[in-house]
Amino acid sequence: MAERRGIQSIEIAYRLLQVLQEAPAALPLREIARGAAMSPSAANNYLVSLVRTGLAAADDKAGHYRLGPAALGLGMSAIRQIDGFAVIRREVMLLRATTRHSAAVSAWSADGPVSLFKQEGEWRSALELRTGLLSMTTTAAGKVFAACMPQAVTQPLMAHEPHAAGFAAAARRELAAAGYVVVRRDDGTGYVSAASPIRDWSGEVRFALSIIGAQNTLPIAPGGEAVAALLAGAERATLALGGKIAAGAIAALPPWTAASEGA
Repeated sequence: MAERRGIQSIEIAYRLLQVLQEAPAALPLREIARGAAMSPSAANNYLVSLVRTGLAAADDKAGHYRLGPAALGLGMSAIRQIDGFAVIRREVMLLRATTRHSAAVSAWSADGPVSLFKQEGEWRSALELRTGLLSMTTTAAGKVFAACMPQAVTQPLMAHEPHAAGFAAAARRELAAAGYVVVRRDDGTGYVSAASPIRDWSGEVRFALSIIGAQNTLPIAPGGEAVAALLAGAERATLALGGKIAAGAIAALPPWTAASEGA
């Protein structure tokens, strides 16, 4: 589709709001202008209007600005309007359509990770998925929660699982290095799965997005197409839930469209 014409001044004002959003405290005008790639005089003109609308506010410290009460109101309204399940469901469907492998999303419960929604890939047989409680050490989704949840919560649940010793610490290192974790099973099924966390506005892990397949058909090395699709889906869902990701981290995949649902 051809790019639609917009209002440039709104987009420029948003650059200023982004600078304020990412700051831990009120910022001086010159620093705000530098972060938005603007001159201080131009930034000041926009800040006057942003303060009038309540999206920004003048701080007690002269010449400093922070987000205003209207920005807080918008954020709280956005959180209330988020349909988290709709967000993750569409990413599961898109991941399956993009890779042709099974995809699923899981959440944390008092009894451990639980699979909420799945889409079977083209190769099923022994790799057919199920919803319900998941193992923490033999599924990639479980491994995500082992890496991200407090050890006091996960350790009792992993006590009777295989290879539990040091599992959480290794999972944390793997997730920090690659942005996703992998589980391969040596049980004759050839099972392999990879999963990446989906975070919400608070920074907490809400869900784990997974791709599942056979070791001889699903390449899960860093930089591969399937892994890129997995990471892009988790990043989009994180943003949709109000979470933050590293600058420039989103992979170049097409956004979700209704046309993809039938794929």
